[in-house]
Amino acid sequence: MDFIIQLFLVLLIIYFFVYYGIETFFDFKNIPKEYGEDIENICKSNTNNIPKIIHHICPKDFNRWHKKWFICYESWLRLFPSPEYTHMHWYDDELHNIVEEEFPWFLEIFNEYDVNIKRIDMVRPFILYKYGGIYADMDYFVYENFYDDLNQDKVNICDSPYKSNEEVTNALMASPPNNNFWLLILDEAYTYKDTYVLLSTGPQLLSKIYARYSELVHVLPYDKFNPPSWEEDMNNVKTKHYNTIMW
Repeated sequence: MDFIIQLFLVLLIIYFFVYYGIETFFDFKNIPKEYGEDIENICKSNTNNIPKIIHHICPKDFNRWHKKWFICYESWLRLFPSPEYTHMHWYDDELHNIVEEEFPWFLEIFNEYDVNIKRIDMVRPFILYKYGGIYADMDYFVYENFYDDLNQDKVNICDSPYKSNEEVTNALMASPPNNNFWLLILDEAYTYKDTYVLLSTGPQLLSKIYARYSELVHVLPYDKFNPPSWEEDMNNVKTKHYNTIMW
């Protein structure tokens, strides 16, 4: 009888291991299932340390640059100097390359976006997932190096002062590579792919995922990183977004 009881307990343990132990990955709705195979808890990313990479998306032709972009770009080169920091440029007519080469399962949606700003928005999660680092819009001016202000274990996203529109903005972000937050963004992007820009690929999309998975995000306060246009006190400001809005 004791042998039967022991055998039953062994079989019971095996049953729970097979049916509950193996099936612990996160089941994404839209992106390939293999992305969730090593994720037991979506709120705990196994990556840390933000690489010293600065990402910018811009036209290759300088004649298409807004005059403020030159000033802003110079501030990044000066305060995040090479070779300590690597400056990567992503030209807006070549953005499909990273999707086609690294994430081909999203290429059809990427190519079907009705306006190019959606592609400029949507490539950011792919870049930060693959490489990590700091992404900044071309019209972001830097007053001081803020690398030490970043939470190295999380996605860092700038708070928005325009709360009636969005909670966070996608104009300044930083992340370790392979962070789960970007997978959640990509998975959600399928749902809103045919809507207006702010929701389909922009800050409202980020705000939705942030509201659900705030544990993955460190918010950079807007008074230091994104002061609104009406703010006159620039003391202790580390960065400023000029909102040139060139779609």
